[in-house]
Amino acid sequence: MKKISILILLLFSLQGCVVFPLDTENVDRSLYWCPPLHNCVSTESVTFVHSIQPFELNMPLDEAWPLIRSSVVELGHTSIQHEYSGYIYATSYTPVFHFLDFFEVLLVPSENRLNVRSSSLLGLTDLFTNYRRAERFREALEDKGVVKLK
Repeated sequence: MKKISILILLLFSLQGCVVFPLDTENVDRSLYWCPPLHNCVSTESVTFVHSIQPFELNMPLDEAWPLIRSSVVELGHTSIQHEYSGYIYATSYTPVFHFLDFFEVLLVPSENRLNVRSSSLLGLTDLFTNYRRAERFREALEDKGVVKLK
């Protein structure tokens, strides 16, 4: 019985979070939530282990959005699943083990910035995979002049 309890506890501890696309009708859209595990980063997160620097736009949205969209696809092993005005929901697979991750971009027009979240479906930690993905996205946007340099 003790072995079964330990196995169940282990299985629950390995789960990450399932991220569903934001609803287009939700006026209070946000990407702030990350699970308490070390497998998620977000520009809106308030905890040190999950937070990354904001993405401040350097150009008008109508010029920036096609470049933002192409930069998501260029991340590698990433495909856009849902998209609507000012929001992208993509799935991404890690190169070696092909673990499923979620990548989201949300425009905040009132602050002229993008919110970004990258999170893993499984695992206690992602060995900084989501952090590196988000920073590669930032670098791609910086190279294209879409966001301001850090």
